Amino acid sequence: MSNEQARFWSTVALKYDLVVDSQIGPDTRVMVRERVAQEGRLGELAEFGRGTGFYTQMLASKADRVLATDVAPGMVEAARERITATNVTFQVADCQHTSLPDSAFDTAFVGLVLHFTEPQRTVSEMHRILKPGGMLLVVNLDPQALRGLNRVRSLIRVAYRGISGYRVKPPKAFGRNVMTERHLCDLLDRSGFRVMSSETMCNRSRSSHIPLEYVRARKL
Repeated sequence: MSNEQARFWSTVALKYDLVVDSQIGPDTRVMVRERVAQEGRLGELAEFGRGTGFYTQMLASKADRVLATDVAPGMVEAARERITATNVTFQVADCQHTSLPDSAFDTAFVGLVLHFTEPQRTVSEMHRILKPGGMLLVVNLDPQALRGLNRVRSLIRVAYRGISGYRVKPPKAFGRNVMTERHLCDLLDRSGFRVMSSETMCNRSRSSHIPLEYVRARKL
């Protein structure tokens, strides 16, 4: 990701959780976190797009050790203040090209960040750092799963809540690489993973709330 993205996310770090839930729909991220709670042991885990640590504490309860990373130093500091688990370390890192060694992790968790990256580069990097047979967990934002006016309403809400909530101009071409569930699964298949499952989670109280997919894929 660009330095511009890192600066943006550092600037809005303390506002992020409130804004993103108003954009997607309340409690949808909570559904994902509850799904993480159903996972078995995750071993050595690297988390990317960690933000303020919304999923980190739960991941830490399932892992031997967690390396929690984000491209934005401000997000890293916000998470460091929030997380109490003793098996978590923090690092500033770009999930598209990290300094992590090959085949070092049992699990990689990529949470709501893929659409801010070049997805092929990110998936390739996850493949590199995972051990053979390692698990990749992806939380994918999928507004394209909505149809007609619901999709239009969702995009208007994302733009309005972002502008009014952050009050900071986002970087150029910000979040443009959204992927459908099918495109994501096809990318994973082409990149040396086998998709194990894909589950859709969404707050259904409003038809324009944006679905999130929880995709589990294993490195071949």
